[in-house]
Order: sequence, then C-alpha cells, then structure tokens
Amino acid sequence: MRANRRFYDIEPIAEENALLREQLAEARAEAAKYKGIAEPDASYFRNGGGYTLEHDLAIAECVTKARVSRNQVPRLFIIFGRFYRIKLPTHVQRVPHKKVAGKMTYVERTLLYVGGKTHVKEVCAVLNQAHKLQVGVQLLESPNDSYCYISDGAESLQTDYLAQLLSHRDASGKLQTIALDLSTLHGKSSEAQCAAFRESMRAVAEICRDLNVTTAVEPMLLNFTPSSSMNDRAAPARKAARLVRGVAEGEDDPTCAHHGIVNIFEGGRKEIDKVLKAAMNITEEQSAADAAKIKNMRTHVGWFSSPSCSLIYQTVKYTALFSSKGYAVGSKFRQWILTQLAAQEGDIPGDQLLGSVEDLLAICGSRDYVFFMNAAVTERFSQDGSLLTFLEEEDTMGAEAGGKLRKSILLGFRSDYIMAAVRAMALICDSALWELLRAIGSDTHILDILPVMWPETLAFFEAAAAAPSKVVDGSLTLSLSVAREAKVTPRATRAAIDIARIREKAAGDTIIEKMLSSAFTAMAEGTRNHASEFLPGGNFCSEKITDELRQRLSGMPTTSTSAERTFALGRDHDQRAGACRDDTRSGAILGAMDNTHEFMRGREKGEEEWRMLRRLARRGMKETMAEKRIAAGRVAATERNAKLEGHRAKQAAKKKELARLEAIPLATRYSELKGMVGDELVDQLRKHKLLGKKGFTVTQPNREAYFLQLQTLLLEADPAANDLEDGDSGITGRGIRKKSAGGGGKRKKKKKGVIYYMDYEWTQEEEDDFEVSAIVGKVVADGKVTYANQGKAKVGTVLYRVVWKDFPPDLVWYEPEDNLGEGYLKEYEARVAAEAAADEESAREDAELEELEEAEALARDE
Repeated sequence: MRANRRFYDIEPIAEENALLREQLAEARAEAAKYKGIAEPDASYFRNGGGYTLEHDLAIAECVTKARVSRNQVPRLFIIFGRFYRIKLPTHVQRVPHKKVAGKMTYVERTLLYVGGKTHVKEVCAVLNQAHKLQVGVQLLESPNDSYCYISDGAESLQTDYLAQLLSHRDASGKLQTIALDLSTLHGKSSEAQCAAFRESMRAVAEICRDLNVTTAVEPMLLNFTPSSSMNDRAAPARKAARLVRGVAEGEDDPTCAHHGIVNIFEGGRKEIDKVLKAAMNITEEQSAADAAKIKNMRTHVGWFSSPSCSLIYQTVKYTALFSSKGYAVGSKFRQWILTQLAAQEGDIPGDQLLGSVEDLLAICGSRDYVFFMNAAVTERFSQDGSLLTFLEEEDTMGAEAGGKLRKSILLGFRSDYIMAAVRAMALICDSALWELLRAIGSDTHILDILPVMWPETLAFFEAAAAAPSKVVDGSLTLSLSVAREAKVTPRATRAAIDIARIREKAAGDTIIEKMLSSAFTAMAEGTRNHASEFLPGGNFCSEKITDELRQRLSGMPTTSTSAERTFALGRDHDQRAGACRDDTRSGAILGAMDNTHEFMRGREKGEEEWRMLRRLARRGMKETMAEKRIAAGRVAATERNAKLEGHRAKQAAKKKELARLEAIPLATRYSELKGMVGDELVDQLRKHKLLGKKGFTVTQPNREAYFLQLQTLLLEADPAANDLEDGDSGITGRGIRKKSAGGGGKRKKKKKGVIYYMDYEWTQEEEDDFEVSAIVGKVVADGKVTYANQGKAKVGTVLYRVVWKDFPPDLVWYEPEDNLGEGYLKEYEARVAAEAAADEESAREDAELEELEEAEALARDE
C-alpha cells in the first residue's frame, strides 16, 4: 500500500505530523510550567550560598505588610504550600541529635528550602540596609527638590527612639514622605539629635558607595541639608532642627499645626476647669495634688485637677467596646441600650439620641483635644434612658464590675457644674475644633493654609470671648476660607442632634457663658503664642510670603504626624515581636512605611544588590545585643559622669553662694540703701529672692531701677521703711516731689483740677505727661484684692506696678498693659522670662542631679 502512494498523498501527513509535534512541544512546555509551580525548583528558593531575592522579599512582605510575627513566617510557606498543593523543595541535612557517651550524635533529616526563624530576622536586618539604599537613590534622583526634615522622639519597651523623616513634593505636586531612620536615642540634647541625623546620612552615603550606585561617598548625600524643618514647639527640638539645617538661633521654621491646636485647646480647657473648680469650691491645694495625674491619661484623670475631663475619660473607659484597658461593660451597655430602643421604637422623638456607643473615641495615646470631641457624646449618655439609667440600674443591683468608676460617673452626671463644663467643651468643639482639623489635613502648600487659618482663628476666638452667648446659640462659629467641606456621615448627623440638644440646655446658662468667655480668651492668647509666626508681623505671615520662601517650604506638611505614624507602627511591631535588635526592628518598621520590598523588586540588579546588602547586614549582626547595650552603656556612663561632675560643681557653687548671701545683712530702711553700689544692690535683691520674695527680677536695666526695686520691696515689707527726709529719693541724681497734702499737719483745701493721691498732688495735664521710671512688679487681678489706684480690677486683668519719674515708690500705682509703652513692657517681660528660664533650668539641673545620684546609689547597692 505504502509503495503505491503517490508523493502528493504523503505531504499532508507530514504537515499533520509537524503540527502535532508543535502542539506536543507546547503541551510539554505548559506542563513543565505548571510542574514548576506545583513543584518549584530549589533554585527559586536558594541561589548559590543564600536564599534568593524573591524568597526573601516574600518574607519581607509577610513581616511588613501582613504584619505576621517573625517566628510564624516560615509556617506560612508550609500552610499556603499545602493549600495550593505545591510541593516545596527539600534537601537532606545532617543535624545534631543528642549526646551519647559525651559525644554528639547526628541524624539525617529532610528539610524544606525555606528560611527559618533566624533567617527571617536576618531578612529584617537586610531590609534595614535596603531602606538606606532606597533613601539614597531617592535623594540622588531628586537633588533639586526642597526637602523638609521631620523628627520626633518616643519611648517603647523602655527604650527611647528617634524618628527622622524627609518630606518633598513629587512631580505631580503631591507631598511624599520617606523615613530617613529610626534609631535608638542615646542622648536627648539637641546636639545628640543633630549627630544622629549626620550619622544617618553618612550610613546612606556609604551604602550607595558600597553598592556601586555612586563611585565614592557622595558629598551631596554626606552633607545633605534639608531646606526646611517641622517639629513641635519644644526648645530642644527647634534647636536640633536649626543645627540640622545649619542656621542661626531665631531662624526657626513653622511648628506642627496639630501641636499648636493641642496646646491652644488645652489652654482653653484649663480655663474652663478654673471656673468649674471655683464654682465647686475645689481648692488650689486639692488641684495641685491631682495635677500630675492629668498628664498620664493611660491611668486616670485627677478628679480635683479636671472634674470634666475626669468624667469624660471615665465614661470612655467604662463603655469601651474594644479597649483592653476598659472594664468590659461597654458591650453590655450597648446591648442594653439597643434592647431599650427596640422596645420603645415609635415612642422616642426623632431628634432624641440615646445610644451609639461607637461614637466615643479612644483617649489612650490620643491628643488632648479628643476630650473636646467626646464631650457631646458624654453629654448624650448623661440623659435619662441612656448610660445614666443603665448605671443606676447596675448600682441598684450591686454589680461588681467597675463599681468605683460607676459611682464616679454617676457623681459627674448628677453635677450641674460638671455637666456645664462638659457642654462648654462640646460647644467649643462644634464651633471651632472640627473646622481647624479639616483645614490642616491636606496636601495644599503650607503657606496657602496656615497664614490664612491662624489670623481667622484668632479673630474668631476674640469675638467668641466677647460674645459667648452667640457661640451657645450657634450664630457665631469658625468658618475658615481654607477648610475642606465637611462630609455628611451618620456620625456627623448624630453630632448635629447632640449639639442642638446641648444648645437648648446651655441657653441662658451664665456659668457656661463664663466658661466659654474664659476659655476663648485663653485660646486667643494661646494662638498669639503658638501661631505667632503666621500672624501679622510673623516670619511666615501672608505679607512676607515670597516665591523663594514658597519654594523653600514646598516640601513642608502642615503637621508632623508622619513621625507619630512611625511610632504607631513601632508599637504595633513591638507587641508582636517584643524586644529585638535595632537593625531588625528598624528594617521591619521602615520597610512597612516605605514599601522597601517593592523598591528592591524593581531594581535592575536587585538579586546582586540583595546579596551585597546581606553581607553588610551580617557584618553588623556580628555585634550581639548585649555587646551593643554595653557599648551604649559606656557612652551613657561617660555622659552621665560628665553631667554628674558638672551638676555637682554647680551645686557646690550654689551652696557657697547661698552661704555668702545668708551672711549679708538685709537692709530694712531706705537710708541703709544709700551709698550701696553695683554688686551690693544685686546681693540685696538676691537676698530677697532667697527669702522667698516673688514678683520681681534680680536683673535691672540701670542703677536707678535697682534702687527703686529694692525700695519697693522694703515698702511692701514695712510701710514705714522710707526713713528719708521728704523730697529725698535716696538715689543720687534723682529728684522727687515733696509731699503736699495729708501727713501730720492740716489738710489743704482741695483745688479744682488738681488730683490728690497718697499725700501727693498734680494736675491732669501733668498726669498725661507722666513718664515711667521703672516697672517693679506684676499682678493678675482676682476680683477680690484692691490694687491701689485700680481698685478691684476685673478678674484676669494684668496690672503692672510702676514708679513714675519725679515720684518715689511710696506712691503705689498700677497700670494695665494697654497704658504702658511697648518698649517698657517688652524689656520687663524679657527680664522676667529670662530669670524664669534660668530658675527653671536650675531646678531641672537639681532634679537631674538627684535622679543621677539615686541611679548611682542603686547601682552601687546592686
């Protein structure tokens, strides 16, 4: 048959065979591909002497993105391999078994080609090195961008950490932040933080050199200087930022708007508490006893220090749904209120709100203004039929859980004064806080927001302080031209119902209006302090914005919350991993922040670079945690010993000076001051301060001011201290008027147009030309004490005691700040602030010395 076939019969068969062979080859390739997936080759996991890049990046993603505990990562490979029916490659290895007759025996075991727990830790350390490379590459690719330096410190697991970040705008104009470093903070000084920044940049520059990204240590990286900085308002942080930027004192950049809002609203809260405590007859001594507690919101709020915040905090703690710090009754209350509302459906007015426990925000670890946010919800729960009724029922039944806390909350709910303070806080939150937070949470250039926001906010605070009733009725609220539009959410709808109810209850309540007026007055003053750089005349006010300034600050966000996000990730990591090495901890946290695994996956020579990074990481891991602690301890010991030596020397000098001052006789009469010079006058003022006298400064602008200040102090101690002849000032070159009325003789007939006061007289025209010789004291009126010519001034009025030219200090006279020239006040307040800062620094040094000596004694005892 075959012999009888013609050639044209065979050709179709050949074509058919060729097609079948081609299809068979494709099928085999497809089968090999699927087999490669189902039974991956060992080379996919290991390449040469180490694991592959893909293997290690899978581990990195498990740790950074899935947030799996490092010890559990190897198990994930096995679990998902089993689920997807993948046969993981194995190898046989001899491993130690047990000792027999004093010798170790070995057995052969089949092991997976998957990194174990130790390797996972190594991957985190490599990721830390890779992150340095990521920072270096970004800076090299954008050398002309304006970067903002952001830094903050925090503690975790009894270790202080410093987070350093860099922010800039990408090509699309969006703000992007990359972490520079997260390192152990061995010193809290500004110089130590600057040194940490330089060390971080040195490490970045060396990584880029070692991986051949640059041919040498790149000066641009080594000497990198950010164009701007953002931090809180603390003096050490601002100084550290100046050192990093290489600018002089006074050339500070804007501070975090969130910190500003926190401090401003905290000032308002304190004023509400003052009014509240006065109404409740809580003494300053009781307040001081609890003052420290309010700083530690994780435990509790001192009742006497802040009754309203105490109630809010305790309500949040008691009704917490998910908090491990709560009393586990939040879910019980939610169940109770849902059942009550379901039973009464149709009987409850549509505008009455009683439940929704989830509206309470957690306070632990949050900003202080969360108290304002929770005020309206706390007031909601104080209604009959809500938490108040639930707690009363629990109290009647004698429920054990949270008994003391329950009684405290009931006490707060039943107090008209405390609930007035809670309502005042809710009104402040509704009128201003939400609007401020909506203004600062965007990518808009900082100079397009804050120079507009803060002046508008100050104007509102001043108007609200003058007309608190308008805040109560809602006709006066903060409306910022730079704020984003409020979102309509179910929670926002419930908040509107809350505030309508609170406005109705607060209408005509004079104590609430007093609280609001005091709070807004303090908040206005706080704005002038914490946002001064954006107000008219400030370095970053609208009038001073230039193209150059806009460019320099283009990478600056409105807040430094990115640093706090770093610490939040750190705390989350520490809960899973516990104490671990700095390099592995930083790798896991920074890798999570900046997606370092994706950066490495996109590198052209990623596999080769990963091997080089691994070698660098292993070199660093040779130093054990114990060795690192010892090295850090030696540095700390050197610094501590130097501090001890310095503080002890200062303490010895203080004691010597104290002994010298105690031996100096204190003048009690004007005549005893005559003839004193320079240091003698200073010593007299120091002696008064040593004896506990307050309200004056030791430093004075001139010789005459020293005499006037001392004469004032003597007069306050003894009204008969002036033993000089009438018309004798006791100060060479200073003439004064003689007394012309009163005294022991007959009283003169009063003349029209003449002012008579404390045995002196002058005309109104003369008074208009009175000139200040010295400011010798400052008081804040309490509404009770009479202050000479001012009488009983309005509560909170700041008065300055002045000595007029041509008059002695015997003419007791007070003037409000508006009546005194700015130059006099500025000079006086500068002296007061300088001495207060010096006293504070001295007290800090004494406290630090005591702490260091206690630690030294404890170490000796051990």
